[in-house]
Amino acid sequence: MSLYARQLNINDLERSLAVETAAFPPAEAATRQKIEYRLTVCPEICIGLFLRAGASLPSPIPHDIPFVEESTSSDDVLLAHVISTKTTNKPVRDEDMDYPRNWKEDPQGDYAVGHKKNGRTIALHALAVAPDYQRAGLGKAIMRVYIERTKSLNSADRISILTYDRLVPYYQRLGFEHYGKSESAYAGVAWHDLVSGIKSRKTNSNWDIVLHTIFVCVRDPYNGDVRCVA
Repeated sequence: MSLYARQLNINDLERSLAVETAAFPPAEAATRQKIEYRLTVCPEICIGLFLRAGASLPSPIPHDIPFVEESTSSDDVLLAHVISTKTTNKPVRDEDMDYPRNWKEDPQGDYAVGHKKNGRTIALHALAVAPDYQRAGLGKAIMRVYIERTKSLNSADRISILTYDRLVPYYQRLGFEHYGKSESAYAGVAWHDLVSGIKSRKTNSNWDIVLHTIFVCVRDPYNGDVRCVA
């Protein structure tokens, strides 16, 4: 398949930085230092969507994109990325958006800001798609892969994001619940908190994963029946 997803690592720094800075305004894009920090201390919760070298973007985008352990070529194109840390908060807060300036002294240390390795919330900092590939369904595609990847790791109870008011419906369609306006003042933007709960329970030898989804219920004005859709 021409498209695949894999875990990012520090060798992807330059490509991830290029996607991030092209996708977001300067005040909102993560800096090189933040991306370097996140790809070093918690690469297991950062993934990229790649197009194999020389291949054309398929249309439509396939629903089941494979997750691979290693890249087959350094010439493959990074189309989109999801970069995250973990937090002990439920909604994302400003301290989660920051990073410790002295983290290189002890990359796995416990700091007041940034990644909390024992946290059960994934703070999703960036869902970024390279501008040349936007409006092709790649954002939804990488989020489907990311949610499934998060389930398989069984290392978090929820994914939490900050987003613009206009993108709230987009994330609701992906299963996120809207918690209203955020307390975060990051980059001076009026953010909104959204959370998708992911809980795992073990039944015999299989993992049974429950993903909370928003349902909308409407009463039929003619017969009084109530219809609910996800």
